[in-house]
Amino acid sequence: MRLTKSLAAALTASLVLLAASPAALASPHETTADLAEQSRMLAPRATKAYLMVQQGIDPEGGRRLLADSVSRLDQNLAALRSARLDDTSRSKLGAVEARWASVRTRLTAEPDASGAKALYDDTEALQTATQHLAMAINSQGSEDARRLTLPARMRLLSQRIGMFYLYRDSGLMTPNAPTMELSYARSEFSANLARIRRNDALPAETRRAVEALNQVWAGYDGAAGKPAASGELKKHAPVVMDMSEQVLGATEKLVVSLLGTARP
Repeated sequence: MRLTKSLAAALTASLVLLAASPAALASPHETTADLAEQSRMLAPRATKAYLMVQQGIDPEGGRRLLADSVSRLDQNLAALRSARLDDTSRSKLGAVEARWASVRTRLTAEPDASGAKALYDDTEALQTATQHLAMAINSQGSEDARRLTLPARMRLLSQRIGMFYLYRDSGLMTPNAPTMELSYARSEFSANLARIRRNDALPAETRRAVEALNQVWAGYDGAAGKPAASGELKKHAPVVMDMSEQVLGATEKLVVSLLGTARP
């Protein structure tokens, strides 16, 4: 998958900022919370990659994305274990790690229909656990830390869209539920992006990141939401999966720019 390297660069840039000393950033709570939020995104990204392999959609690229997502989630949880967390956040982290242990076992086994079907609910449970962790960490931070809420949510939505696109025509279930989830994710992403674009207080670098995201989002939204007969979705899936990585990379750059503006 040709965009894997550029996406990896964007994610690595984020991790470099997250690993910076607290003095270099506005709030350690803000950056620690983003580790949890990034982990939340990696759950559907890993499942999306698993489905790519299981359905024969660029299996080689899917395996690379899957390995990268599992590795990054492992790294994030290791970083969170060493972070300064209060008792509530530490408890939420334990719940995430318990969920991740079982999901990780399934993700690292050879992809098959049974595993793909089980991951539909398992991924949702892992996302919920990481959301609770991020909320617990954010509750200890400042109001300013909430500026990352929308772009972090959009980062997650970019991967839910790709995941539900593949579930919709998987034959593992009736398409009603994944089709509805896909529609919800697309609508929420569009609404959040429009809200960010209306913010006139954004610094120039962040505004450039927002407009770059807006450009790639239009194509992804149209391709992911295009009506198609059964079997046609899979034909267009390689392009949609490629776009999902483009949008994720652009959204990650927006998060990085917001973290960067926190530096004095």
